[in-house]
Amino acid sequence: MSLPYSEFPVYISAGGTTLINEVNHYVPSTNVNVSYSTNTNPKRNLGKNVSITDQFNFAGPMTANISVSCILESGAVSGFEFLLDANQDDFVTIRVGSGDYKKCYVNSVGVNIEPFAPVILQAEFTSLEPVTGGQITGDTNPYGGATIPLDRDDVAYGHTATITDNAGVLNTTNAKMSFNRRYSRTPTFELGSINASKMLLDGVEQELTVASTGLNKLIDYSGNKLNNDLVVGLVGVGNTALFDNVGNLITFNQGATVLAQNYSAQGGGVVETSATIKQIKL
Repeated sequence: MSLPYSEFPVYISAGGTTLINEVNHYVPSTNVNVSYSTNTNPKRNLGKNVSITDQFNFAGPMTANISVSCILESGAVSGFEFLLDANQDDFVTIRVGSGDYKKCYVNSVGVNIEPFAPVILQAEFTSLEPVTGGQITGDTNPYGGATIPLDRDDVAYGHTATITDNAGVLNTTNAKMSFNRRYSRTPTFELGSINASKMLLDGVEQELTVASTGLNKLIDYSGNKLNNDLVVGLVGVGNTALFDNVGNLITFNQGATVLAQNYSAQGGGVVETSATIKQIKL
């Protein structure tokens, strides 16, 4: 029996809780991927052949990773509270179909912005308490049985994004942007427990790569530090839709640095350039 995609909604809870409200925590996802990986070693002992029924030793906890890709819609942003700086230490609970993955910690967040296309956000998580032992089941009554409110004018697009470049590092013609934030974490284990009890946050770094048709200034060996803030705002058509939790996700403060640049040219075209801005948040 196959399960249709319509029975696999994705919900992401508020930080530090296992409670999910399907109306408030719905995420308008376009793709979700869940992968399980065990940690074993071959069981080879001197003077004995490997047993057919006992081939591997347990070498560590199972890893369960969840990857979610979604569009941004102003009526469905409560599920993105994990992006806020105040919540970056916390775990969330992710419901895929009817399965709840608990103690999920975000590993990375990416945003792709291109003209006349919906902004796509990708987030990757590790679950310390994944669903195990049962079958894959869907949700035949998503969003609590109500109609999912998706309005195309309330969706964030590349051509509706706003750019506040007080630092003056971007060109006036920007073709596309790619944002990435990475969270470094260390799992902590307790005696008598198979899985890690939590993950400690070690660091947060982010970068923005901008493709355009020019460079305002070539960098030297130390890069080019921003002398003011750079903010890429995510908004809907007419700038009327508000995106709490994600609207100012792409913010680089004074002190962030342009650390990489590239430009190329070919016959019949224009100069194509890219610049990468990096910032250490923690």
